[in-house]
Amino acid sequence: MEDLPRILDFAREIAQSAGEILLKGFRSSGLTVSYKGVSNPVTSSDRESEDFLYDRIRARFPEHGIVAEEGSRSEGSGDFRWFVDPLDGTTNFAHGVAHFSVSIGVYSNRKQGVVAGVVYDPCRRELFSALAGGGAFMNGHHIRVTASDELSRSLIATGFPYDKNVSDKNNLAQFNRVLPRVQCVRRFGSAALDLCYVAAGRFDAYWEMKVSPWDIAAGCLIAEEAGARVTMFDGSPYDIEVPEVLAANAGLHEKLLALLADA
Repeated sequence: MEDLPRILDFAREIAQSAGEILLKGFRSSGLTVSYKGVSNPVTSSDRESEDFLYDRIRARFPEHGIVAEEGSRSEGSGDFRWFVDPLDGTTNFAHGVAHFSVSIGVYSNRKQGVVAGVVYDPCRRELFSALAGGGAFMNGHHIRVTASDELSRSLIATGFPYDKNVSDKNNLAQFNRVLPRVQCVRRFGSAALDLCYVAAGRFDAYWEMKVSPWDIAAGCLIAEEAGARVTMFDGSPYDIEVPEVLAANAGLHEKLLALLADA
């Protein structure tokens, strides 16, 4: 297998550079916003960040595959596929809310899993990263999940799908089941950062449905390496190609699985 630390260092570098691209566009007069769906925006900064990341990855690792949110694709001939979200939290970004990130996950076809992940929050200058089997870090410092096992004192994060207005699978049943039993539920608008906040012990858990691989590839690895249990709603190991995820510390995971199953 290629030198994964070298790949991770490169991913860190380009994530931070993409973050600077986002900051230049954030709240700027030149920002343009269009819509892929009724409530699914895409901005000119999404596309600028994605073009930059795609070009840099292709130039450095031409044999690697790339799957990016706004449509950039490269099949690649090697073991690795890069799942790239150039701007996770576009709705926040488009409204001038300073909570968004760049997410880059590197998947190994041979290992059948994500082996390197980086999530960068340019507003707070927080760089989350992990290698499979190597622990999780924020700005070079080890991070760990909480040890809480009391639902009533837990702070949980979630999100809602863009098609919530037309689909019954809109997370409302799950939200209504979980909310009365926990301290509170937050909806911050960046799945990648939600997972990193679980990893850093800021949230005790996070769940969401109808997520895409580029949303969760990096964050799931970072949360796992920080000690979280990361699964699908039936308790089976998470799969980045399956659009649902629950990440929680060991003391809360089974309790939240039961609540989601009841919903």
